[in-house]
Amino acid sequence: MRILITICFLSLIAKSQKFTDFEKINTNYKNYIKKSFLNSFKKEEKETAKPLIFGSINRDSELVKVKKEKSFSISSFNQDDKLMAAILYGIKYFSTYEFVADDYERYNGSKDIIMKEFLKIKIFIIPDTNSMKKTNQLKINTLETLTQYRHNKLIYLKKPIIILHYSNHEETTEGFQKSFKTIISHKNEILYNSYKKGEKNILMHNSKMNEFMFLYRFKNKSELISGGLMNNIFTKFLCEIKNNIHLRAIKVSKVSDIYKGQLLDLKRISDRGRLTISQNMNYKLIL
Repeated sequence: MRILITICFLSLIAKSQKFTDFEKINTNYKNYIKKSFLNSFKKEEKETAKPLIFGSINRDSELVKVKKEKSFSISSFNQDDKLMAAILYGIKYFSTYEFVADDYERYNGSKDIIMKEFLKIKIFIIPDTNSMKKTNQLKINTLETLTQYRHNKLIYLKKPIIILHYSNHEETTEGFQKSFKTIISHKNEILYNSYKKGEKNILMHNSKMNEFMFLYRFKNKSELISGGLMNNIFTKFLCEIKNNIHLRAIKVSKVSDIYKGQLLDLKRISDRGRLTISQNMNYKLIL
């Protein structure tokens, strides 16, 4: 009898823990959207002419890949960024995720519109940056260098590295405008902080990069961006991870929101688990 009671008690604790965890995710999602996410995009900077940095890119697939003993990063101002290479490795092999999204569900049969998404990644193991050695480099332009690293030692983090990635779709007179915000932190230290609204991309952790515009050329294609190539690749990769999770998430609930004086039905999607990166999801130089 005591055994049966104990089993029931543990089962209730497990269910309660799952519910509490999801409520915590949902609370974090709401609080950040309200206090930090939306406020970031209210800071409008004066538009000034910025110097244009030209870069020519050779699409070397071996340089822009993360494997069992290899990773890469793109440094700026001749400063090596081994930590970002270690973080990319940790995302691929030793991380978990939590995800929440609100979709505007249109009942006229047309495609759903994603309103808000929140992706949280926890990294538990990374390569020891002291053991990372340069194996190859590619000078992209006068400011940026692509470096491939090899490592031979991993370290377990007592407190995980946290990646928070938020996206929001705002309806404007020109249609829906996408906004993104990404923060990487460890303990109480912010390692990476960027936000993008429309074509404006701002790096908070490396403000010098905001002083330039970058034009990258590959064969017959070119792309003009701000924030640099590492931020461009990283943001696109997180978006790809987020999209894949969104499409396969199975937890769906109904919520309501008031928009332009109307009560609209929203479809809230959530999921959590160990992050797995498929082989076709590479850190590509997407131009």
